[in-house]
Amino acid sequence: MNTPNVSIFTALIAGLLAFFSPCVLPLVPAYLGYMAGTTVSGLASTSRWRIALHALVFTLGFGLVFTLLGAAAGLLGSALGRYLPAVVRIGGVFLIILGLDLLGLVRIPFLQMERRLEVRPKRSGYWASFLVGMVFAAGWTPCIGPVLASILVLAANSQTVWQGSLLLAVFSLGLGVPFIAVGALFHVLLPLMRRMGKWVRIFNYVGGGLLIVMGFLLLTGLFSQISFYMDQFAAGPVLAFGFSSTIMASYGA
Repeated sequence: MNTPNVSIFTALIAGLLAFFSPCVLPLVPAYLGYMAGTTVSGLASTSRWRIALHALVFTLGFGLVFTLLGAAAGLLGSALGRYLPAVVRIGGVFLIILGLDLLGLVRIPFLQMERRLEVRPKRSGYWASFLVGMVFAAGWTPCIGPVLASILVLAANSQTVWQGSLLLAVFSLGLGVPFIAVGALFHVLLPLMRRMGKWVRIFNYVGGGLLIVMGFLLLTGLFSQISFYMDQFAAGPVLAFGFSSTIMASYGA
């Protein structure tokens, strides 16, 4: 069974939303300075490629952990077998509750607590940035938890290790590419990020709304139908191209 295109797109958007969440975006400069072994103000005199490389290694660190989580979720989905549809519907209810929390309509206490696992190496190095990335994924903050949970539900629904891994790798890509871009273009993007800090709550509201929609689709079983039709729509141009190529080749023969 192939991973639905809509699931991959959802994972990518979820990663972007996680980056723009209120507890990630405002702290990106501090993270970059910490990994590069300098202060936020000192980043202005640091090589942009050095900053970008630290951001890349950091992304690889949390990407590894998230991908392993996706593999575990896919394996769990496979083990659940016939009980998976009921589990997915329970997951849909859970996502709706998480979405309501992001919108501020309900409050879940454990989601309001920061859980930072900090790493303080003796000297700055790329290995340290990789380790910090792994620690970030393992429990730096539950802020990205609601968005991450939605992709883990999709990974479990895939019922295969490699598809679950793919979804979480794409999620990591959505979260990591902006991080790397900020590292490479820090001198240009820092003023923009400071202005965006006033609007990060909007991304929270967007994420909360999307979680509620996704939870409803999973709860009602409509997500599978949408995935099927989206895949058919995406496959249409490919099939048409293949068919026309065959016709042209036959005439050329």
